[in-house]
Amino acid sequence: MEELVRVCERAVEMAVSGGADEAEAFGVSGDEIDVQLQKNDLHLAKRVARDALGVRVFRGMSLGFAFVNSFTDDALRSSVESALAIAAASPPDEHNGLPEPAATRPREGVLDPDASNFGVDDAVERAVELLNAAREFDPRVTVDMGELAASHGAKAIVSSRGARSAERASAFHCLIMGMAREGDTVSSFDYQAQCSRLASGIDPAAVGRRFAENVVATLGAVKGESFTGQVLLAPKAAAEIVSYPVVYAARANTVQKDMSRFAGRVGEPVASGLLTAVDDSTLVDGYATTSFDREGQPPEVLPIIEDGVLRNYLYDAYTARKDGRSSTGHAGGGPAAVPTVASTNVVWGAGATRVSDIISGIDRGVLVSRFSGNIDPVSGDFSGVVKGGRMVRAGKLAEPLCGTMIAGNTFELLSGVAAVSEERETLFSDVVPYFLLDNVVVSVG
Repeated sequence: MEELVRVCERAVEMAVSGGADEAEAFGVSGDEIDVQLQKNDLHLAKRVARDALGVRVFRGMSLGFAFVNSFTDDALRSSVESALAIAAASPPDEHNGLPEPAATRPREGVLDPDASNFGVDDAVERAVELLNAAREFDPRVTVDMGELAASHGAKAIVSSRGARSAERASAFHCLIMGMAREGDTVSSFDYQAQCSRLASGIDPAAVGRRFAENVVATLGAVKGESFTGQVLLAPKAAAEIVSYPVVYAARANTVQKDMSRFAGRVGEPVASGLLTAVDDSTLVDGYATTSFDREGQPPEVLPIIEDGVLRNYLYDAYTARKDGRSSTGHAGGGPAAVPTVASTNVVWGAGATRVSDIISGIDRGVLVSRFSGNIDPVSGDFSGVVKGGRMVRAGKLAEPLCGTMIAGNTFELLSGVAAVSEERETLFSDVVPYFLLDNVVVSVG
């Protein structure tokens, strides 16, 4: 990690001596393992070492950026020269510049101490567990694709303003997708995934079984019925229909471009009082937990929606300057591009009702496990196909569905959220419960 910091320091020194008024280097160095499954079998296992560094420079108020995947002096010098040349040819922007350095604190649980000992053989063994758990559950299960991935390494940032931070981290995840077949009958397509900063935090066999259970349960799906009424979004569907457009609308860059339904609404109700969402960079074992953002700033634990009221926008240094305020530490991205506003771990508050009790209160509705369709995060309009869906009749789960669509507008439906579940699911960097929405258009072809 210290060597990575020294590489960043060399790049910044080269940039300043070459004529930059300000310079920043963001580097990563690590090891990645990926084992892929295809068509019910192991397909590929590989291990790759990755070094990458991005150099951002400012001449006056003009920005230049270059990226390199080698840490030799010649490679660094070439990238610095490219960045300086781009800055010289770029128009000035009064909001350009680096943020002042800020103190950062290590985050708990971002590094598995044994990550460096996790090898390709370990990954293959756990990928086989994933595959076998799905296939052995029922011979009708077909695994189209899957993977077991592991990474560990370091990131570092150094700037001419005095920023100097580094962090080691690890990440593990498994993913499986496919369907079940019985003769000419095909189930709904499904995927299941699990992630953790710790190797022990993922259970490939459990993920494989859950996937198999889901696809087998949707064999024999039928078309439902058309109506306007209640739809219960499971966490995967809720992440797409609710979380994605809400976070998009809370990013300062979309607000400033007049592309947000939340523009000018901080302090106002934007959703049901049942809804709370927090961006939490400190979450233990959070997939996006970090001690500093892409600009070296410490991310705040930032309430986005609190009891239905919009509380904050997410800012990086550029958007903060435009609004005359400080960065909230939400500059995202990697070394291959300039920073942009991004969330960390988006944690939706749990409700007070069990999923089973929510279902028991639905007279007629649809449970949506996944959503496949279009979502416009600017307008909030969505329409698409229900995947892994079930009809709900008289408070009980009924027939699995196919050929059923839902449509509506996220921002209009937020105020009518009728229930939020106690249960939540971690979907990489989102933690999401079930949401019961009123007045959703359900249609069949």
